[in-house]
Amino acid sequence: MKICALIPTYNHHTVLADVVAKARSFDLSVFIIDDGSNAQTRQVVANLHDPDHGVFCHRLAHNGGKGVAVMTGMKLAHQAGFTHAIQIDADGQHDLDRIPEMLRAARNAPDALVTGLPVYDDSIPTGRKIGRWVTHFWVWIETLSFAIRDSMCGFRVYPLAQSLAVWRSEGLGKKMDFDTELMVRLYWRGVPVIHIPTKVTYPDGNISNFRMWKDNVLISAMHTRLVFGMIWRLPGYFRRGATFAPRQRDFAPDNPPVSSEHWSEIDERGMYLGMRFLGAVYRYFGRRFCLAVMMPIIFYFYLTGKNARRASHDFLIRAQKAGANITPTRMNVFRHFMRFGESALDKIAAWCGKLGEGNLDLPDDAESLFDYLPRDQAVVLLVSHFGNMELVRAIASRDRDFRVNVLLHQKNAARFGRVLRKFAPESQVDLIEVTDIGPDTAIMLRERVDRGEWVVIAADRIAIGARDKTVLTPFLGEDAQFPQGPFILAYLLQCPVYAAAAWRSGKTFRIAWHKLADQMILPRANRQAEITKYASAYAQWLEKIVVNEPLQWFNFYDFWAKKKADNDQ
Repeated sequence: MKICALIPTYNHHTVLADVVAKARSFDLSVFIIDDGSNAQTRQVVANLHDPDHGVFCHRLAHNGGKGVAVMTGMKLAHQAGFTHAIQIDADGQHDLDRIPEMLRAARNAPDALVTGLPVYDDSIPTGRKIGRWVTHFWVWIETLSFAIRDSMCGFRVYPLAQSLAVWRSEGLGKKMDFDTELMVRLYWRGVPVIHIPTKVTYPDGNISNFRMWKDNVLISAMHTRLVFGMIWRLPGYFRRGATFAPRQRDFAPDNPPVSSEHWSEIDERGMYLGMRFLGAVYRYFGRRFCLAVMMPIIFYFYLTGKNARRASHDFLIRAQKAGANITPTRMNVFRHFMRFGESALDKIAAWCGKLGEGNLDLPDDAESLFDYLPRDQAVVLLVSHFGNMELVRAIASRDRDFRVNVLLHQKNAARFGRVLRKFAPESQVDLIEVTDIGPDTAIMLRERVDRGEWVVIAADRIAIGARDKTVLTPFLGEDAQFPQGPFILAYLLQCPVYAAAAWRSGKTFRIAWHKLADQMILPRANRQAEITKYASAYAQWLEKIVVNEPLQWFNFYDFWAKKKADNDQ
C-alpha cells in the first residue's frame, strides 16, 4: 500500500505552501494540480515543484473544475505506483493533524473510502450549512442507507484503482458536484465508507470557487442522475439481499430466478432493510412524505415485477369469484402493491411508537387491547400475511410483564430482528428462527407457554424445510397447500389456539379474533385428517376476511401452485 497527497488548486495560493509542508511532514509525496489558475497562483505552484523532495506539480492549461483536477491527479499518482491518495483542499480549511488517523484507517481497510466528517465552527456560512443538509438527505435516498454521513468534505483517502474505474466507465461531475457523485458511485460498487471527525473552518479572506447559480444547477442535475441511477440498480440491490455490492454469483439478465417454486425464494425485494431506511425518513418527515418517497419505488416494482403482477392479478380474479367487491384491473393490481407499501409504513409506525391503542377499532365493551385479547393466558396465535398483525404485536409487547414469541423463517428472522432492535429496543418480542419445528423448538416453546407467554406463527406459508408436510384445503375456490407445522405445534403446546388478523380501515385498524380450539387434539390413528380439519377451519375463517379486504392480502406468489413431484424436487 502506497499513499500520496493530492492537492487540487484554483487561485488558492495563500496557505498552499503551508499545506504542502504539513503533508510532507507525514512523509507523503505530494501531487499539486493547478486547475488553470491565475498568474500569481501559477508562480506559487511552480516554486513548490520539487520532485527530488517528493513534490510534483502539474498544470492544466484551462480551468476544468475540481473533478477534472482531482481525477487528473489520481491518474498521475496511479501511474507513479501509488495505490491511494489523500485529497486535501488548498485553502487550509481542514485540520491536517487528522492525517495520521486517516492514514491508519486506510491501511487497516485498504478497500475503503476514508473521509473527513466535518465538525464546523461558527465560521460556516448559513447557506452552506443548509445546502449540505439538503445534499445529505438526497444521498441517503440515493444509497438507501445512512452509511454516508457527509458526502461533500474534500478531505478523504481514495483507493485509486476503484476511483479511476468509476471515472472511466461512468464519468463524473467536473465541478462542485464531483465529491458527492464519486462517493455515491463508489458506495454503489461496494466500497465501504469510514468517517473520521475533522474540524473545518472557513478562514478570513478565503476565496470561494462556489458559483451560486451554476453550481446549484449542477448539483441538482447530479442528484437527478443519482436518483435515477439508484432506481436502475434496485432490482440487483434487492436480489442481492438489499446491498448494492455485486456478489460473485448473481443472476444473469438472460437467466432470471424462478419465483414460483417457493415463497422463500422470493426475497421480499429487500423488505426489511428498506423498512429500516424508511423508518428514519418516517421519524423525521412523517407518513405523507414517506409515502411520497415510496411512490416511485413501488411504481418501479410494479413495472418490473412481472411475477408479482401476475400473482396479484390471479389472486384478484379468485377473490372476485369468491364474492369480493373488486375487479382484476391493472389499476387494482397497482393499488394492491401500494397497500403492501403502506403496510410496511404501518409496521414502522407501530414499532416506533407512533401508533397505539387509540388507533385500534376495538369493540365497545373493550377499554384496552388486553380487554379483548387473553393477556394473562398463554395462547398460540395463527396469523397470515394479511393486513398488519404487526401492530397488535407491537402494542402488546410494550407491556413489561408480557412477552410474545414470534416464529419466523430463518432467512427473515435475523433481518427483522435488527430492524426491531433499532426501532423498539424495549420490545418484549422474541424472534425465533425456524426452518422446521423440531423437538428442541417444541420443548423451548412449551417452557414459555408454561410462563403464560404468547406464541405467534404464520399458518399460510410453508417453511423451506417442510415442503412435503402440507395439507390441501379449499381457499378461494381451489385447493391450496397449508403447512402442517403450526397445527402440530399448537397440539404439542396444549393451550388455546386462536386465528388473528388486523388491518387498516381508514384511519384506524380493525382486529379479527377467532378461537379455533381450547386445545387441539390429534389422535395418532387419523392425525392427517384432523390436521386437515383444523387447517380447513382456519382457511375458511381467513377466506371471509380476505374476501372483504382483498387488497390486504400480501402473498405475491402463486399461492395455489401444485407441489412438485418427487423427481422434480
